[in-house]
Amino acid sequence: MIVRTLTAATSEGRQAIETVMAASYRADIDEAPPEWALARVVDDTPVAFILVDPYRQMAFPGGGLRYAFICDVATREDRRREGHFRALMEETFARLREAGIPLVLTHGRYPLYRRFGFDVFTHHSAIVITPEQIARTLGVEALQEDEERLTIQGGGGILEDRLLVTEVRAGTLSECRGALLAAAAIARGRGKGLILFEHPAAPSYGSAYPLYATLETPLNVLARACGAQGIVQGADPESGTIPDADWIKVLDAAGFMRAAVDCLDLASPLPATTVGFETDAGSLMLKSTGTTVHVADTLAPDVPVIHWPSAALAQLVTGYRSAEMLAVIHDTAIPVRVLALLQVLFPPGWRLSRNESWTYKA
Repeated sequence: MIVRTLTAATSEGRQAIETVMAASYRADIDEAPPEWALARVVDDTPVAFILVDPYRQMAFPGGGLRYAFICDVATREDRRREGHFRALMEETFARLREAGIPLVLTHGRYPLYRRFGFDVFTHHSAIVITPEQIARTLGVEALQEDEERLTIQGGGGILEDRLLVTEVRAGTLSECRGALLAAAAIARGRGKGLILFEHPAAPSYGSAYPLYATLETPLNVLARACGAQGIVQGADPESGTIPDADWIKVLDAAGFMRAAVDCLDLASPLPATTVGFETDAGSLMLKSTGTTVHVADTLAPDVPVIHWPSAALAQLVTGYRSAEMLAVIHDTAIPVRVLALLQVLFPPGWRLSRNESWTYKA
C-alpha cells in the first residue's frame, strides 16, 4: 500500500480533495490555507480529506491564544472503516506539533472526537420564556424600533414551536424591557408559543470564545421577574438529541501552558510555588516566583506532580472547570499553595456555544 498526503497548494492535491468531497460531502476548500487542506491518497486513490485553519485565536485577558481549528474532515463513503480517518487525524496532529501549534479545536459529534482525546470546554446558556409570561408582567405594547435590538434566526431545521433569538443588543433594564416586548410581539405574530434567547450570545464554533466572568445580565434579571426559566448547562453531547459539541485537544502540554501564560494579565503578588503536570500530551513544570510565572518542559526533583489527562489541563486553562473541581473529578490531592496559584492564574469563567438540541430538529 502506497500512502501519500497531498495539499491544496498543488493542483493534484486540490483535485484529490475535490474527488473525496464528491464521494462524501461538499465543504469549502478555501476555508483553510492551501498548505493545511490535506488529502490522504492510497494507491493513487484519494480516500479522505481534512481542512484546518491554524490561525484562529481564543480570547484571554492578556491577548489571543492561537489554536488550530479543524473545519471539516471526511472519508469517502466507499472507503470507511479502513482506518483512513484516524490516520489523517494523526497526520494532522503531527504536522501541527511540528508547526509549534499546541492546541486544536473542532466541532462535531462525540463518537468521532472523544476517541482522539478531545473533550468539551464550553457551556450553554439560555432564557426560555413564553409571550404570555412577558405580557402578564410587562404588557403587550411593543415599539417597532425595539425589534432592531434582536437578532432572530429563522430557516429550516429550527424547532417549530419556538422563536430563536441569538443576540439581544440591550444594556439597561429599560432597553431589555423593550427587547422582551418586541420578542413577544414577534412570537405572537409568527404563532410561536415559546421564545428561546441564547444569552449571553453564543458565538459560532471556531470563534474567539469570549470569556464571561458572569452570566448575570439585566436581561436575565428582568426575564426572571417575568417568570422565565434560565438554563445553564455544561456541554453534554451524549445526552442531547443532537450529539454535537465544540471540542478541545492539547497536542503539547508544555507549549500550551507556555502560550496560555503569555496571554494572561498577571497581577502580583502571586503565590510563590512550583508544580508539575504529567499528561498524555507530555509533562511540564509551572513555577511562580511571586511576580513572574515560568513554564519548563521537564520536571525538577521533589516538585509535586499532578497527574491529569491533557483535556483536564485544557479545561483548567480555558476556565471551564476550576482547579478545585478538577481535583475532585480526577481524585487528585493538590497542595494548598499550588491550588491557590492555579485559582489565581486560571479562575473559572464562561465560554459559550450553542446547544443544538435546544434549537434544531433531530
